[in-house]
Amino acid sequence: MARLIVLDASVAIAALASDDDHHRSASSALAGARDDELVVAATTRAEVLVGPARSGGEALAAARDFLDGCETIPVGAGVADAAAVVKAHHRALSVPDAITLVVAESIDADLVWTFDRRWRGLHSQVAIP
Repeated sequence: MARLIVLDASVAIAALASDDDHHRSASSALAGARDDELVVAATTRAEVLVGPARSGGEALAAARDFLDGCETIPVGAGVADAAAVVKAHHRALSVPDAITLVVAESIDADLVWTFDRRWRGLHSQVAIP
């Protein structure tokens, strides 16, 4: 049965960057998720594209191709408002992190993948691949 997996920017960035410490873990996890639906928040998509946009060319094209394989969830007022509450209660989180967690909750995701260990215990579905 296919799972619904929300990706944090750390996982997507690691998958795209062969020199990232988590590249192998991210690539392996994503290879094992071929039948699953991958989801990113619009803010995550922007985060992931920053580095490739600096490099341009093939790096940017590869990042866009990867992200085009994920469903991108728009961030409207409801998500932003809920993320502000999450951020207010968890100071270690960034606003984009809070948005990712709110998106996961709002779509009833099976898993939220991140390499950020500060997320443990914040959402029942958070996992480090």
